[in-house]
Amino acid sequence: MFYLFTLSGIYDHFLFTTCNDFYLQTSISRKDNRREAQPMDLRTSMDEALDTKTGPKGEEVPESIFEGLEVGFLKDNEQWVSKVKALNWDDVASLEEMVKATEQLVLKYSNPNQHIKHSIKKVFEKVLGRYPLLFGYWKRFTAVQYQLNGLQSSIDVLSQAVDAFPNSLELWCDYLSVLLANNPDQVDQIRVNFLIAKDLVGLQFLSHPFWDKFIEFESRHQQWKNVLAIYREVSKIPLHQYSKYYTAYKQLAERTDTGIRIEEDIDQVFANTQKLVNEVWTYESQIAQSFFNIGPVRQKELDNWDQYLEFVINSEHFHASLVKSTFMRCLVPCRNYEHFWLRFTKWMEENSSLEECLDVYQKGVNAISQEMRTLRQQFLDYMKLRLKDDEDKVLELYLLTLSEFSRIYQQDASFMVEFLAAVRRTSFSSDLSQTDQEILRQQTSYASYLEKNVRCYTNQTPDGDVKLQGILNDKNLSVAVVELIKVTHLNLRNVSQSRKYFKEFESLPQIRNSTAFWLLYYKILKVSVELNELERFVARLGTEIFLPTLVVNDILDDFKSFFLTNVNYPDYEHEVYKGRYTSGIDPLTDLYFKVNNPLWTKQKSTDRQRNEIKDNGHIGLYLEKPEISNTIIESHSKSFSNGPPSLPTFKNLDKANKQASFKDFLSTDYTNVV
Repeated sequence: MFYLFTLSGIYDHFLFTTCNDFYLQTSISRKDNRREAQPMDLRTSMDEALDTKTGPKGEEVPESIFEGLEVGFLKDNEQWVSKVKALNWDDVASLEEMVKATEQLVLKYSNPNQHIKHSIKKVFEKVLGRYPLLFGYWKRFTAVQYQLNGLQSSIDVLSQAVDAFPNSLELWCDYLSVLLANNPDQVDQIRVNFLIAKDLVGLQFLSHPFWDKFIEFESRHQQWKNVLAIYREVSKIPLHQYSKYYTAYKQLAERTDTGIRIEEDIDQVFANTQKLVNEVWTYESQIAQSFFNIGPVRQKELDNWDQYLEFVINSEHFHASLVKSTFMRCLVPCRNYEHFWLRFTKWMEENSSLEECLDVYQKGVNAISQEMRTLRQQFLDYMKLRLKDDEDKVLELYLLTLSEFSRIYQQDASFMVEFLAAVRRTSFSSDLSQTDQEILRQQTSYASYLEKNVRCYTNQTPDGDVKLQGILNDKNLSVAVVELIKVTHLNLRNVSQSRKYFKEFESLPQIRNSTAFWLLYYKILKVSVELNELERFVARLGTEIFLPTLVVNDILDDFKSFFLTNVNYPDYEHEVYKGRYTSGIDPLTDLYFKVNNPLWTKQKSTDRQRNEIKDNGHIGLYLEKPEISNTIIESHSKSFSNGPPSLPTFKNLDKANKQASFKDFLSTDYTNVV
């Protein structure tokens, strides 16, 4: 009975059984419709990457794995439950303990119910969803499915394995063995899978098991032209066991029953291949870890891969396919190292098609941690560069990528800026060939698009653009609002509407502290030279409007210069004399106090403070001298044509003979005695 086996033995038994005893009447899961990997739907792939890279968090694992399990089962298997709950995704020992405990359930229950089967399957799906390059776990998952659900289910897992890890030589060899054993009559479909595997793993230095299997397959069906094509190809690949193919190729050339004629110089071909093998052996012999592991890779290994890649890139003897294969091999153990993805994508940009390059970028973005942003920014830059010439291929992916990055890095509003720029350039574009009315119509449509989506977000209604609503959040809402006001004010020249937008949106909590919003407001006030509004705006800084101190300092410095340039000095002096700045901020004397201290506010003057101001440094000599309150000095003489001016009236006459009051500044300023 299967439950007497060890799980490692079950996988070997599965391969032996499927390759010797079984013949499935129903078609197994095959790859007859396989093709070169195309760029995946980014949202799906990104979601998977997030689920596996940053989560599932430890506390979230039991929620789905334990679903449907009975309390009695959980109590009987407390060790397994504890291993699942205590899982540390970054610790290979913790991961191995959980998988081993799960395998023990398979051995413990010979006929488990569906809930138990589902939980066991969920464990492996989570592990392999997060670490798809752990090919050993794919084999163990195959064995578990064979034990629990039979042959077909285990074959399905192998099919998923070569999809998730398409560059795994071992998984492909196992999968092809199963295909050959169970569908021997479906020759064409199996040949298609061999050709796909050839492109994915056939150029690897240790890929001789695959080539042996491929040659055996074509030889069994006496497809000698195909066998010849295989030898012609494999003879030029630097393989560890290249010499045995030299011997077999020579023997094939000497046979007369195949009906084929070999014209190329086999000795010369293999002499060239031997030279390549000797060159790459310098680096291949130093590779100790060719597989993926959760922990870091030794620096010696990283340096060797760097040198190996440098060699194959610069060597004129290595064609592009072989260079690409070397990169793909490197990125199995070095999957988490951004440096290698940057080298690969740079090389791909120069040596591959747009679709292949986009696919590599997506794989790299999904592989590295969120803290590594250089590759992600390079991905955006590449798509932005190709957007002009390949809009139909790039635009959708570009917008989805911006949306996903905005979801990951919610504090970074630059993704919203790029998103709106792309939408405007592609959906609301205008050029010199259009009439003024057409350009105005496009700009008006863009403004309406922005206004509709901003209101949909703030009002939580589902009527906006799905893509834009997906990228909008509280941190980048101000970008859309600022863009709306810019278009309205600068392009449509609708000043009154832009003022309404400022009035409406400034009260939103997401906008209140937006630097971009308030700087735009400040600049528009400067353009219209509204000094009174500017003074009120500056007074609100630090009390109602909270911006970074450096930004506030720059505004204060700029406003002081602007005020000096544009103010009418007689009017300013008159306002000072009238006491306008008694409680308000004086642009010439008070701005200094707010520098590096935005919270500073001007205190209201008491009677005593007003006397000290009037004292003006001359003890007891107040400025309240007698004055004529109805002076005619600045009156026009024509105003007296109908009669003489009224008699003068005076103020402060009662203070003319008032005795000066002297202050003891030593007490008030130095000894703090009032």
